[in-house]
Amino acid sequence: MSHRLRLFIFEYDFSMSAYWICTGFLIAKLTQYYDLPLGLSNLLTGLSSTFLVLQPVGGLFYARLKHKHRFLVSMSFLWRISICLVFFTVLLPMPSGTLLFCLLLPAMQCIQQLSSPAYEDWHVQMAEAEHCSRYYTARETLFMLIYTAANAVIQITISISERMGNLRTGFILAGLAEALLLVVSLCLLPFLSAPVSFRAQNSSFSTLLQVLKNKQHTQVILANASWCFANVFIGGLFSLYAVRMLNISFITLMIWGTAGNILRGVFAPVFSRIAAKTGWRTCLSNIFILYALLALLLFFSGPENGFWIAPVYLMLSTLPASGLSVGTLQLRVAASTTEMRSVYFSAYSLISGAASLLGTTISSTLIEVLDRTPSAPPIQSLFLLGLVLLVVPFVLFRRLPQDLH
Repeated sequence: MSHRLRLFIFEYDFSMSAYWICTGFLIAKLTQYYDLPLGLSNLLTGLSSTFLVLQPVGGLFYARLKHKHRFLVSMSFLWRISICLVFFTVLLPMPSGTLLFCLLLPAMQCIQQLSSPAYEDWHVQMAEAEHCSRYYTARETLFMLIYTAANAVIQITISISERMGNLRTGFILAGLAEALLLVVSLCLLPFLSAPVSFRAQNSSFSTLLQVLKNKQHTQVILANASWCFANVFIGGLFSLYAVRMLNISFITLMIWGTAGNILRGVFAPVFSRIAAKTGWRTCLSNIFILYALLALLLFFSGPENGFWIAPVYLMLSTLPASGLSVGTLQLRVAASTTEMRSVYFSAYSLISGAASLLGTTISSTLIEVLDRTPSAPPIQSLFLLGLVLLVVPFVLFRRLPQDLH
């Protein structure tokens, strides 16, 4: 692998580690700090999935641009600064801090999602230019190492601060740690090769519809969208469920989450080897069998047994995530054209984001209803709904017409 590709990997891994830390458990903890309603908390925790619907706007706009590099750098700078500001809202008085948090988090997600198709296209261009088949697996493996280490430090910091009765300080230190990761990524950004500038496309939503006529790519989109919808009721719900209902300590989440992330990093090349023998189609569909078993386990969870069910889920749920990430990306790249790849990625994000948005809206509504109705089933009954919904991605991935080895 060339020095140029290594720079791309390091820049991606430092910036995306900071981004993914600012999701899930940490956002759930911030909603607890600001004492937000459960329904709103679930919506804010799920923004990284639901705001995928914004990516088509960014992808279509990017396809029209002549100065693509300028767009990439400016948008990258904006969303990275916004991440730090999300944490520093705790410096303000509670009423104004709460309001600013509820505004800044969606703003950060909006900017990141608008630039995401262009950013991913940039990396794919560089990997294809050098015909490096190991690029995605290497990027995923290193990402897990950096993300796991940084996330562990931040979660330990917040846990210690909470035990000392000063959670606010923990969030300030978390913001400083995030800033460190992002400064490293921004220092690497000027050294990355500019993206190849194809002739500006007269892109519109009709172009997006034209891209959807590519049956091979659209079938990958629909298979992934069904997974996004189902996962709202499993992985998406678990972050809020663990922090707000099981009241699992951050140090526990950190320890077992770190163990799961290590397994994810170890298994990134393993899934690539399995796919080389069975094909990504079979490899990906079989992953949902594991998620179904985990959803069933969560359904039987509660305060009395959450202390051991949560660690099992945290370790095993992250294990196949690298396979899903690398596998779906390779299937998408194989079914799309180089010149219009940002538009293809936008179509993928539009359908996946719409599925996540619909799922999160339904999930948030059901959470509010179950929370306010004493005679209603427990909230963990939603995990059983997620289990049933997993049948759809299992079947759709299994029936994809194109396979890769």
